Amino acid sequence: VVNRNLLPKDYLLKTDYRNPSGIRLGTQEVTRLGMGKEEMREIARFISRVLVKREDPEKVRREVAEFRRPFQKVHYAFSNATEAYAYVSIT
Repeated sequence: VVNRNLLPKDYLLKTDYRNPSGIRLGTQEVTRLGMGKEEMREIARFISRVLVKREDPEKVRREVAEFRRPFQKVHYAFSNATEAYAYVSIT
C-alpha cells in the first residue's frame, strides 16, 4: 500500500497539498504477508529503480510479481478461507 504524503518541508515551502513530495509505504501489509526487513529493502530497491534510475516500469513490475509470489498467505489476521488478495491480479 503506497500513497502520496505531505512532508514537513512541504508546509514550509507552501507546497500544494494535492501534490505532496513524499510517499507513505504501508509496511503493515508486507508484515502481514510474512515479509521482513530484507524484503522491505528489496521493495525500496524496486521503487528506486523506477523513480530514481528510470528503469522500465514494465520490467520491474514483472520482477515484483515474481518477488511477491512466495508471499500469498496472510499472517497476523483472523482466519479466512481465501488466500491473500485472491481477488487481485498482480500478473
